[in-house]
Amino acid sequence: MLAAAAALLFGAPALAQEKTLRIAMTAADIPRTSGQPDQGYEGNRFTGIPMYDSLTQWDLSSDTKPSVV
Repeated sequence: MLAAAAALLFGAPALAQEKTLRIAMTAADIPRTSGQPDQGYEGNRFTGIPMYDSLTQWDLSSDTKPSVV
């Protein structure tokens, strides 16, 4: 019990350290961004979902007020 408490106490400062974020995908090539995404699901996840999210999930009918989901 004491060892677990010591591990939590001394392990907490490690959470605040700056770390490098690496983003990876398992596609054979970088997916196209000029139309329908290729490379299967990875292409859709990497470019299709972020690219078309604003067109399908947000109300963009007004340019004078913030859009809502």
